[in-house]
Amino acid sequence: MNRTYPQLMLSSSKILQAMKPGTPINGLNFFKGKDAPVALQRSEYPEWVNELVKEPISLAKLKKMDEEDATDKEKMRYLKLTRRILIKDHNLEVGEE
Repeated sequence: MNRTYPQLMLSSSKILQAMKPGTPINGLNFFKGKDAPVALQRSEYPEWVNELVKEPISLAKLKKMDEEDATDKEKMRYLKLTRRILIKDHNLEVGEE
């Protein structure tokens, strides 16, 4: 199934909403006898929700970054991406034998 999603970010400072406030959110109405929840204004959501639409930092950018300047989240992402590459390389080697 090919889905297209609306662009959520125009720039790093301006964040758009994916749904208009008051729009019922289909798929979340699993309680019998209750209406589906509706989308709220962006300002009514906690601040961490806005972090979900940010593009993650690439491995190339993380490699260029000094370890002292990186946040804990960036360090964890770097370790995750490098481990993933090591696992894929190992699996290729084992598959060739």
